[in-house]
Amino acid sequence: MTDNYNNDIQQIDIDKAWNNLHARLQEDNLIPIAAKERSIFAMPVFRWAVAAMFALCLTTVVIRYFVPDRHKTPLLSMRNNDADNTLVKTLEDGSTVYLAGSSSLFYPARFANDSREVVMQGNALFDIAKNPEKPFRIETKKIIVEVLGTAFNVKSDAKGSFELAVLRGKVKVTQKSNGEFAYVVAGEQAAIVDNHWQKTKYTDTSLLESFTKHMKFKDEPLEKIVQVINRYSQRKVALQGEAIKTHKLNVQFYNNDVEGMTKVISLALHLKREVTQDSIFISQP
Repeated sequence: MTDNYNNDIQQIDIDKAWNNLHARLQEDNLIPIAAKERSIFAMPVFRWAVAAMFALCLTTVVIRYFVPDRHKTPLLSMRNNDADNTLVKTLEDGSTVYLAGSSSLFYPARFANDSREVVMQGNALFDIAKNPEKPFRIETKKIIVEVLGTAFNVKSDAKGSFELAVLRGKVKVTQKSNGEFAYVVAGEQAAIVDNHWQKTKYTDTSLLESFTKHMKFKDEPLEKIVQVINRYSQRKVALQGEAIKTHKLNVQFYNNDVEGMTKVISLALHLKREVTQDSIFISQP
C-alpha cells in the first residue's frame, strides 16, 4: 500500500478536453447536423447539457488524481461517530479492531495472499491474529505500523500526530517522510518528537478496559462477538450448535460484565442460556 496523501494534481488542458469531447460527439452523431454548421455553444440548452457532461468527466478525472487507485480490491469502511461506545469489528483473518469515537478504519473484505493491509485514522486498539506469512500493516497519515501478531493502541489524527502503545508482542513503526523506524515492545509507547521517534515506558493498565467497557457491534456474527468477550472474560462463553454461530446481531453493551452481555444476547436472539461455575452455555431453546 503506497502513501499518496501528498500527490500533486496534474494539470488538465480544459480547451483541449472540450475540443476532444466535441469531436467525439460529432463522430458518434450526437450533435444535430444544423448544430455542426455553427458553434455548439450557440444552443443554450445543448451547451448546458454538454457542460454538465464535461463537468462529470472532469470530476471523474479529478477524483482519480485526488483518490489514487491504491488497492486492487474495494475497501470497506467502518466509522465510529459515537463518543461513548467502542465499535468492535473482527476482520476476516481473526484480528479484532476496537474503534474509539471519531475514528475510521478502511479494510478489504478479504486480505491479499501475502499481506494484510488497512488504513485508519483516529484512536483504535488492535488485537492482531498471528500469521508470520502475512504481516499486518496499518497505514496512517504519516506512519506505517507493521506487526505479525500482537495487541497495541494507535492514535493518529488528521494533522498527522501519532502515538502507539504496545500491550503484547512487538511492533515496527516507520515514518513515511524520512524512513526512520523503531521497534516498540510490550510495556513501551512511542511518539514522534522533532521528527524522531521517542520511546517511553507504558504503565496504563486500564487501556483494555477503557475500550471494552462500552462496546457496540454492527451486523457481527454471534461467533465473532463471543470470541471478543472470551478474550478478556474469566468466565468463558460457549455456543452449542453450529446454526447459532452465524446469527448476526446489532447490539450495545454498557458494561463488560459477561453475565449481563450473555443475557442481552439470549433475549435478543431468543436463545437458551445456562450458567455454570466456570462457563456460560448458549444454545437453541
